[in-house]
Amino acid sequence: MKYETPELTTPRLLLHRGSAEDFQKVYEYDFCRLRDIAGDFAFVKQDPAAIAGFEEYADEEDAMDWILYLRETGAPIGNVTADRPDAQTHSMELAFNLHPDFWGNGYMKEAVVEVMRHLFRLGFENVLCGYSEGNRKSKRLIEKLGFRPFRVTENAWQKDGQPITDYTCILSRGEFTALYGEI
Repeated sequence: MKYETPELTTPRLLLHRGSAEDFQKVYEYDFCRLRDIAGDFAFVKQDPAAIAGFEEYADEEDAMDWILYLRETGAPIGNVTADRPDAQTHSMELAFNLHPDFWGNGYMKEAVVEVMRHLFRLGFENVLCGYSEGNRKSKRLIEKLGFRPFRVTENAWQKDGQPITDYTCILSRGEFTALYGEI
């Protein structure tokens, strides 16, 4: 099924499709190096070629893809993608990235809650979200949002020859409503 990425709003953010220039600003730093997987954490500038076409991702897939903009200034600060719909779990999976200049302000939690609200309004029964071993920031956010463990994939991929475990968490419509109120 093809999904449209609608504009969503929160008290501090506007979420909508972004331009290539906005993705360049959001992904100024190599997001793979900011996840602290296998001890690899560094503020390394992103090669623009590595994110070429990100702004077109939702056009080609069963996905929705939002850039997060500060309402006050219009600055692009992050990205949330909902993709990989799964009929077995009646779910959509979320991935997210926030520019490090905006870490620690609750922006990503605010955005993800609004995206989940939208997914539940579309009829999904669950939302999945995951993180790789070592990615403490994503793990902490996923826990704060109320997700619970769902699946562990040992040796999911390799980082510099070291096997990395991936963790997938789940939040149901009922759990969301208990935490955040009506959908």
